[in-house]
Amino acid sequence: MRLLYSFKRFTIVLVLVFLSLMRSMAQEGAVVVEGELFNLGIVEVPGEIYLWNVFTDHTLLTPAVPPDVTFPQGNQGAVVPVLWGKKGTYYYTVSAHNTLGCMNLKVGMIIVNELKQSPSISIMVNRNPVCKGKRVVFMATPHNPGKDPVYQWYKNGIRVGINDATYIDFNPVNNDEVYCQLLVRHIKSEPFSVESNMITMAVYEVQAGFTIVENADGIKGRTLFRNTSTGADYYYWQFGNGYTSEEENPVVTYDEDGTYPIRLTATNYINCTDTCSKDFKMMFKGLFIPNGFAPTVTNELGGVFKPVGVNLKQYRIEVYDNWGHMLWESTALDENGRPVEAWDGTYQGKLLPQGTYMWKVYAVFNDNTVWQGSDIGKGEGRTIGTVTILK
Repeated sequence: MRLLYSFKRFTIVLVLVFLSLMRSMAQEGAVVVEGELFNLGIVEVPGEIYLWNVFTDHTLLTPAVPPDVTFPQGNQGAVVPVLWGKKGTYYYTVSAHNTLGCMNLKVGMIIVNELKQSPSISIMVNRNPVCKGKRVVFMATPHNPGKDPVYQWYKNGIRVGINDATYIDFNPVNNDEVYCQLLVRHIKSEPFSVESNMITMAVYEVQAGFTIVENADGIKGRTLFRNTSTGADYYYWQFGNGYTSEEENPVVTYDEDGTYPIRLTATNYINCTDTCSKDFKMMFKGLFIPNGFAPTVTNELGGVFKPVGVNLKQYRIEVYDNWGHMLWESTALDENGRPVEAWDGTYQGKLLPQGTYMWKVYAVFNDNTVWQGSDIGKGEGRTIGTVTILK
């Protein structure tokens, strides 16, 4: 004979154990919830056969019967599942028999509590709205989940994370719908499975972009940056010349040739950000053909016919009389693409008479654009025109 003590829930159970020849061990004083499937088990010894019984009183005289207590897989074995269907205090025995005919009896107690509330579950997310490309973490909070609850997550009706109270979405999309299903193991839980609240994701995307309009308003060097960004509320420009702006469509004037790195940072109200960068090649280019000169004037500029231009890569000018004879030509440019030669109004060393003469020009700038000609007053360019010799 030996004494068995159980301190679970401050309960002491005194039982009698007979034939203590074996070393079988059983659970004592466990607490479960009605409707729970809870196993009874002992340390198995090779060659032993185990038989379990459950009683409603400590005298071990009144057997517990279904549906109060049920053995779904029978009452034999080192570990047996038991479905505890009704609240109360139960006493169980396990007898161990060996091949020599010896028997060891072990007694224990199980307390079954009433399931007072149905299970429920709620979820939350660490950020919503969120920027595209940012991961989000969903967290489930169960209520009355019982033992070993199972979590099943759903995204847009499709199963995703399973059996974890946390679900991480690495690529949320706008209007994604996420919820979690809680599966409980109590037959008396109503309902057996419950669903959480639904979270609809708001995912924002910012795309930065811009175009460049040179010579805005017809002014050389004046540059308009036209914003084509989407999803943004704020803008920050860097123009590569030391200046910045927070305007949506800023205008900047450049006064020197060069390559300027332009950078636009677009941001929305929850700090989603995107950037767009372009190299802007600024080049002052142009070609002006005068329409008259006076060879007898001592002023150098007024006394010769000299085109004025910059950043020319190819250049050829020819001057003709009214009968189509070429009187003068030039292709000379300096290192900055400026014409360097002028016509003094002479032909074969003799000053030509006062009158109108025709010029013809072909020119290409360093950016490979072809000169479209001078405005002759009709809103269109011409690569041919007239020049008048005055005396």
